[in-house]
Amino acid sequence: MIFPKRRTFKQSYNFFVALPLSVILLCSGHAYALEAYQATYTASLKSSINISGTLKRSLSKSANNQWFFEDDISAFLASIKESSLLSIKDGTVVPHQYHYLRKVIGKKKKNDISFDWTKNQALSRDKSIIALKSKTQDPLSYQLQLQLDLQKGKRGRFSYPYTKKNRIDELNFVEVGTEFVNTPFGKIKSIKLKLERKNNAKRETFIWFSIKHNFIISQLKQTESDGKSYSIQLEKLTQ
Repeated sequence: MIFPKRRTFKQSYNFFVALPLSVILLCSGHAYALEAYQATYTASLKSSINISGTLKRSLSKSANNQWFFEDDISAFLASIKESSLLSIKDGTVVPHQYHYLRKVIGKKKKNDISFDWTKNQALSRDKSIIALKSKTQDPLSYQLQLQLDLQKGKRGRFSYPYTKKNRIDELNFVEVGTEFVNTPFGKIKSIKLKLERKNNAKRETFIWFSIKHNFIISQLKQTESDGKSYSIQLEKLTQ
């Protein structure tokens, strides 16, 4: 879901749902708190045909001191809903329940992951048991952890174990620098990160995080070797 190997619209569209847009507020000392918000992004795919869509993301307070992190993407003949129920412990995002549903021209794809941290294992939709590493994230929650780490002042390199299908994989990012991103409400100074891939990778993925807006994503771009590309850009933010 996160980084497609092929260049179909469904896979590219699916990947960018997962890329990250939460707002995390750094409090005094070592106490951290999340802030509820809603964000809207414009999304565009440039290929043999150009397709535009809208990504809506929200973070809201749930019961038992937990948070509900949700994506809703819509485009022509396609929709994706993705969510993560999570909590924060000592500055670390702890996922509890992950849900994913994609509909494309009447066809559905689902994925559910339930986390049991008392046993350090997760259960997938097909009942496969996944042995969890310390601080393992789900395919959506790692984005909150990345932004929280940026707010805490972490820079340079970032690495996160996360659940991919029925196994644990690793996401690695490296800081590129600071740039300004053009948005409908002006230029936003943002920290630019690059997703590290293998040496022979044919795709490049960059993510910009707004310094002014608690390090939510201001822009994301993925480019293929054949010139095809996908991008999202922050359009509206409500806190």
